[in-house]
Amino acid sequence: MKWRNLKNILLITIIIAVTVSGCSSGSNPISQDITDKQNDIDTQSPQEQTETPATEGNTDNQTALKEALLEGMMDIPIEDFELEDLNGDKIKLSDYKGKIVLLNFWATWCPPCREEMPYFQEIYEEYKDYDVVVLTVNSTSVELRGGTDSEQAEKNARKFMEDNGYTFPVLLDKDDEVWAIYQQRGIPANYIIDKDGIVRYAFGGAYPNKEQIIQYIENIRAIE
Repeated sequence: MKWRNLKNILLITIIIAVTVSGCSSGSNPISQDITDKQNDIDTQSPQEQTETPATEGNTDNQTALKEALLEGMMDIPIEDFELEDLNGDKIKLSDYKGKIVLLNFWATWCPPCREEMPYFQEIYEEYKDYDVVVLTVNSTSVELRGGTDSEQAEKNARKFMEDNGYTFPVLLDKDDEVWAIYQQRGIPANYIIDKDGIVRYAFGGAYPNKEQIIQYIENIRAIE
């Protein structure tokens, strides 16, 4: 695994708007003025999403909106990794360039993690044929609260997914190598990565609702 961007990724944990300890629900890091500006964007479903015709007037407005949105975003390149999912398939983060990636770190015992899982499932089902990818990571030491039995951690994650009928990808961080790079002070730890492989949002805590996730997605789409 390459560590050339380690300092950049660790910087995320310093500038996260909300810091948490242990398993915490956190809060929304987007400033209100950015949210107010984004409310003017048409947040259609992925199926209905279309480009706004380019005219001189709305081109100026779109430029101003992009600048405003970028002020509320991070600009940190991802640290790439490769992990196996529950099916034994190898998944590499950089393979999803060209997609918006929702990257989440979680554990089965964490209440806020469990609360946001239905949002991930809905987003996964609605966007999987479009431009959004859901990747969740279960790290051994986090799942076992300091334990090192990767087989047990995998069993826990698999049972949780099967019991709840969730089908979005779960990546197994058996040796905690990825968590060592992307760790925060608690879980869930959430990152949203744009189509160029740039971390745009990062914060500790669960998403308050599905609509907030969609808002982040639309923010990133708006700067393309």
